[in-house]
Amino acid sequence: MYTKIKKIIKNLALISVFVVSMSSFYVLAAENLPITAAADKFSNKTLVAGFYQFNNLEIFKSPNVDEPPVTIEVIQKNEKSCVVYENGKNDRPLSCVFKGEQNNNFLIQVDERTTLLGINQEPALLSDFTAGDKINILGWLSADGKIIRAAILRNLEDKNFHQSLSGTVKNVTGDGFKIVLENGDEIFVKTPIVEGSQVTVKGVFDKINNTINNVLSILIRPTIVIQEPVSEPETPPAAPSAKPSTLFKNFLRVFGL
Repeated sequence: MYTKIKKIIKNLALISVFVVSMSSFYVLAAENLPITAAADKFSNKTLVAGFYQFNNLEIFKSPNVDEPPVTIEVIQKNEKSCVVYENGKNDRPLSCVFKGEQNNNFLIQVDERTTLLGINQEPALLSDFTAGDKINILGWLSADGKIIRAAILRNLEDKNFHQSLSGTVKNVTGDGFKIVLENGDEIFVKTPIVEGSQVTVKGVFDKINNTINNVLSILIRPTIVIQEPVSEPETPPAAPSAKPSTLFKNFLRVFGL
């Protein structure tokens, strides 16, 4: 009997040691669990203020001016493939944050320091960015998540992009003029000023002589052709029917018509 009691006490002691050991193991395991996955999952649910790259945004409204500063409204489509890149690094993608099924709307602040690029990284002008264009943006997201101050704005559309070149006019011909850039390159500029061109000229207007002097700038707009509506040929009025004869009138009276 004594031997059985001794064995029971010994087994209980071993069980207690095992329980205590397992408890310590679970506590240590909980303390040493990697938190990277949990942190990343949480960070994907909120996009805090910072420097990001936003891809495939769509311009909602064309800029209303030709030179910065300007604010452009864009749309971020609610798609599963949508990602943003933290610090503009392609190896640090974050899931886009949406409210339900809604798209995101951002206001893009473009100033003189913003770099404007075309699809092949060529320089572009603000007038090249129009409603419906897909663009990439590298910039700073505000704390409220509604405004992006753009450092780089790149247009993803396949089209010809304009550039701004400055130089000194060397000579003028009937077809245009040649300018010399700071690096010595000579560029021939085909004149867009032809009959029917739409232009805006800034300068000093002399009312007496009806001239503009000291021209500061000439803005040339695309030629707008207004088509006159095609008028339909007039249909000649129908010829009046002949008056019924007296004999026919008498015939109608006989039948009470």
